[in-house]
Amino acid sequence: MKTIFKQSVFAGTLAALLSMHSIAFAAGAPPAAAAPAEEKKPVQILFTNVNIFDGFSDKLQNNMSVLVEANYIKEVGKKVNAPDAYVVDGGGRTMTPGLIDMHQHVMLNPPEGTASYRTKWDGAAGGAYAQHHLMNNILLKGITTVRDIAGDPLDIAKAIDMGQLPGPRIYSSGGSISQTGGHGDWAGRNVPPEILAGKIDMSQRTQNTWVVDGTDEVTKAVRLNLRRGAAFTKIMGGGGVASEFDPLEIMGLASDEVARAVEISADNGTYVATHAYHDASYNRLMDLGVRSFEHGFLVSEPTVKRMASMGEEVVWSFQCFMSVNTFGDYDAMPAFFTHEQKLKGVAVGKGARNASKLMNKHNVFTIGGSDMFGIPFVEMIKQDITCNVDAGYTPAQALKHWTGNAGKVLKWSGPKDPYPTYKLGTIAEGAYADLLLWDGNPLEDIKLILDESKLHLVMKDGLTYKNTLVGVDSPIYKPAKAPPTRGQYPL
Repeated sequence: MKTIFKQSVFAGTLAALLSMHSIAFAAGAPPAAAAPAEEKKPVQILFTNVNIFDGFSDKLQNNMSVLVEANYIKEVGKKVNAPDAYVVDGGGRTMTPGLIDMHQHVMLNPPEGTASYRTKWDGAAGGAYAQHHLMNNILLKGITTVRDIAGDPLDIAKAIDMGQLPGPRIYSSGGSISQTGGHGDWAGRNVPPEILAGKIDMSQRTQNTWVVDGTDEVTKAVRLNLRRGAAFTKIMGGGGVASEFDPLEIMGLASDEVARAVEISADNGTYVATHAYHDASYNRLMDLGVRSFEHGFLVSEPTVKRMASMGEEVVWSFQCFMSVNTFGDYDAMPAFFTHEQKLKGVAVGKGARNASKLMNKHNVFTIGGSDMFGIPFVEMIKQDITCNVDAGYTPAQALKHWTGNAGKVLKWSGPKDPYPTYKLGTIAEGAYADLLLWDGNPLEDIKLILDESKLHLVMKDGLTYKNTLVGVDSPIYKPAKAPPTRGQYPL
């Protein structure tokens, strides 16, 4: 007789229990004949009485049911017939897709960010920091997928996919592609040229970044990333804040270098994303076929109109919190930034609100990405979503940036997509079962997503990592455990 859980379920436990079976043999005697294998039915979980934000609409679909089979959504509707499913009464809670951070730097989460690998940490420590934050400050807080856009967590991603480590899905670019003195050149100012040329500074040895010059070196770096499992390519198209040698106004890779990165990526069926801030870089990169545009806080209205005219052929990625709430204030910026870096941050902060207003005004296809790395920022990632609302977007738009739109862009990876089977970022038939249940309606009060007690269930790939729908005495109660990470660091 099947037990029906009326309130909640720990899907991972259920899957394990249903897959357990044993065969008893008489002592010392083999069976007379092998019995035909019994076909196992996939685990089904039916969520009822939930109000759905599907990743795109500006209104909830009320009193809906969602049927999860194994790791995907099999059916969504007012009434779903699934007599063999374990039933979870959502109690009128809001169900959203798992959140997707489209601008994360998984390997830059030691305390000093981009400077971490100069003297204090090696690649092993970087991996340990990455795994801690991926679980405690990303997955358990409802971010079920990240686009890692400079860094090398590719083997961590592989371990997560194999079930050896817990964590979100990771779409990674591998190491960023930068010129000498560009935004991906993180070596110390006085590192000898022969060390840089030999690619033996720690940031390059760990393949978190590539410092390359000329089309041949770009070709090799892009191909090596893709060989190791990168889903797309990240290039540095201009100066940046979190690097020392590159004023915001400069250009990044030369035109022939960008063209080669785009060509190699297109040959592999995927796309190029770029770091850049101003009109000249954005327009040159659009001319050359780049599709994903990060930052851009110094662009003017003609450039924004051009992006809008291209529809969903290009996307703008908005890093709201770091640009508006942090970079606009000299004293609020990371302690590991130099004086010159903080001045660049102030300039970015001044332009960010104007850029977001223009992008919103002209309805540019937009995604959201925190760019919040290093302690304590990685602990505050969801404040990037609420910052979108502070910057003029509606709560529905902000969530759409972090769910439906993000899922569309992830599929631009084509044959390099590490998760090609189902859709991401939406609650619909044929989507991965990445689901969150909230106590309250984030379309009415976006700030409730910052209250972890309001997040009652986190499901990724059909497995539940947080479940507080039932009492603490229930065997399927599963709280999120995120210990403090700051420790004794003087940050």
